[in-house]
Amino acid sequence: MSAEDIESVILQALNHVERRNIMKIINAQERGASYSEILGELGIPTGTLNYHLKQLEGFIERNKERKYRLTPFGERSLSVLFSMTEDISTGYEGYLQTARASQSGSIHPTVTRLIYVGIVLDCLCLFIWGYSGYMTLIEHGPIFVLVIVGVLISIGLVLLFEMIRALRTAPSYVRKIESKLGVT
Repeated sequence: MSAEDIESVILQALNHVERRNIMKIINAQERGASYSEILGELGIPTGTLNYHLKQLEGFIERNKERKYRLTPFGERSLSVLFSMTEDISTGYEGYLQTARASQSGSIHPTVTRLIYVGIVLDCLCLFIWGYSGYMTLIEHGPIFVLVIVGVLISIGLVLLFEMIRALRTAPSYVRKIESKLGVT
């Protein structure tokens, strides 16, 4: 395995705050941490915990007492995490602020534009469907048309709210897609 592959594996594991916290919780327990201890400390749903535990295979393992403990590879990876922050002095604050600012706005502009275009088109469709429903109601049109327009408006509203939510939560999701596509 190349150094680049090792870096990718470690960075993928340490990329998510919950996985870092799981490794820290396990590290803090001398004899390992049970599933319920980790769950209690993090306060996340069991499905989410199961997902992150699966992502940490190779970094953590279960011992005979069914407690999670760090593997030697996990210990080494966690030491990399700890070493990143232990020697940072006040002289780095400006660099950290600059780095944070550049990363927070790193959502790909094309994706942002596509979401905005989707929102505009959805609003246009909602207007047309609303007007069609209004005209059908005024002209005493068939009921099935009103039902269809109502369903379309409901779907349009759900899509609108989902696109707005995606616009807010997109950076982490989009970064994953962009890295898989090799865009960033």
